Amino acid sequence: MNAFALIFADNYVRSNLGVLDNRRSISSLPVGGRFRLIDFSLSALVNGRVSNIGIIARRNYNSLMDHVGWGKDWDLNRKNGGLKILTPLAVESDLQSYRTRFEALYNVQNYINEMLQEYCILMEGSMVFTIDIQELMNFHMRKGADITVVYKKRVPREEETEVIVDENGKIIDALYHSEEGTKEENCLLNIYIMKRNFLKKMVNKGLTLGWEDISRDYICKNFTERTIYAYELKNYCRKVHSMKDYYETNMDLRENEIRRKLFLSNYPILTRTKDSAPTYYGMESKAVNSILADGCVVDGCVENSIIFRNVSIAKGAVIRNSIIMQDTKIEQNARLDYVISDKRVTVSEGIELKGSGNCPVVIPKAETV
Repeated sequence: MNAFALIFADNYVRSNLGVLDNRRSISSLPVGGRFRLIDFSLSALVNGRVSNIGIIARRNYNSLMDHVGWGKDWDLNRKNGGLKILTPLAVESDLQSYRTRFEALYNVQNYINEMLQEYCILMEGSMVFTIDIQELMNFHMRKGADITVVYKKRVPREEETEVIVDENGKIIDALYHSEEGTKEENCLLNIYIMKRNFLKKMVNKGLTLGWEDISRDYICKNFTERTIYAYELKNYCRKVHSMKDYYETNMDLRENEIRRKLFLSNYPILTRTKDSAPTYYGMESKAVNSILADGCVVDGCVENSIIFRNVSIAKGAVIRNSIIMQDTKIEQNARLDYVISDKRVTVSEGIELKGSGNCPVVIPKAETV
């Protein structure tokens, strides 16, 4: 494909993920038992035959770098092109740190200049979704658009852009939501296609004028002057910007229909391969409506939960409506309900923790409770 891609590893709006993104970029957040959020964006691009991908990271990117490596698991470890992580200190720029998407794009302008492809695809790395990139590119070419954006019909959230389109998909109005909406609208997903030279001019102008967000500061202000089309994504898609988003997205993945559409489609979700032994279930164990990854030892009860790799659940322990990340140890008779446990946590014998769907209890990484 005659396009390269840039993935934003971090959000540039207010994040309500608390301790979950204190030590990692949002795109490296574990999801669904064995994946990271970045896997869905990378897989969409690779399935669309995009072979030059830059990941723009700005902070806490050790976990991200450890996960993606040189891109081997996505067939991106190549002598020419492939995957490259673009950090503030890894590029030559006047900006050694950045706060906005326009500053981030300006920071990687040398990488953009090196690309030979005519088109650029921009997207977030904090979504769980599938999309046909080749179909999206064909839509862009067919419409002769300056920019093509992707939208999803749903209730707008705070700091999100809604667009109105005509019968051909051309944007005829746009509205930035400072507060959460009440009814379904056409909400932009921060996925854009444009020519490389167009991107460079937009970034330079945006940096001069103090623009921060592409949708709010460019799409909303220039849809009458530029040819901007919107492509509707009808597949499952969830953006993860808050603790509630993260919890609900994981719980969604327990649904058979959603899993089938995400993981059994023509667009496989690729991730880093890890060799683990099968999960062991003890004689008194119980697992209901849950996802359990490889390498676990389960002697207790698991209901309506997501359990990552190498988790041990002792006899008498009960886990309900919870997300337990890898290398966590749940000791005897502990009871967890609506809990999110980060990696390498130890829950001591007899401990009881209970939250709610809107406010789960969160245990930070490597803590003992």
